[in-house]
Amino acid sequence: MDIKELKDVAIELMDALKAKGLGEVEIELDDVKLKIKSAPPAPVVAAPAAPVVAAPAAAPAAASEDEAPAAAAAEDLPEGTPVKSPLVGTFYSSPSPDAPPFVLVGQKVKEGDTLFIVEAMKTMNEIKSPCDGTVVRILAQPGDMVEYNQTIVVIE
Repeated sequence: MDIKELKDVAIELMDALKAKGLGEVEIELDDVKLKIKSAPPAPVVAAPAAPVVAAPAAAPAAASEDEAPAAAAAEDLPEGTPVKSPLVGTFYSSPSPDAPPFVLVGQKVKEGDTLFIVEAMKTMNEIKSPCDGTVVRILAQPGDMVEYNQTIVVIE
C-alpha cells in the first residue's frame, strides 16, 4: 500500500467515524497498522434566553424612542480610530493588578504599542495600537467583560 492509498483510506475512515458516531477504529494490513481516534465534541453551553415580554399596542412609537439613546451613545464616541476587542473576554488595562496601566487618556501611542489585555480561556491577549496617535477615550474598566468587536479605546 503506497502513501496515497493510505491517505485515501484514512480520509474514508475519518468520514465513517463521523457518520457512525464512533470514537476509534484500528486497521492492520500487512505491515501497516492504522489507528484513528476522533476527539469527543466540545460541549456547547447556550446562554439562558431572556424572558419574552409582550409589547404594548404602541410598540412602534416605543421602538423609535428606544433607538434615540442608542444613537446618542454612538454619537458620544469621539472622532478617531476605534480599537475594538478581537474576542470575548475580560478587559485588563495593565499587565498585573499592581502595575500601572498600559495607556492613559491623553497619552501618545505609536503603532504596535500595547493598549490593553483581553483574557480569554486563561490566555492573556495583548491588543496593540493599529496607528500612531493620542488616546482620547478608554471605554472599559479593569475586570469588565468585553464583547467581540466592542470598541475599547479610541485613538485620535
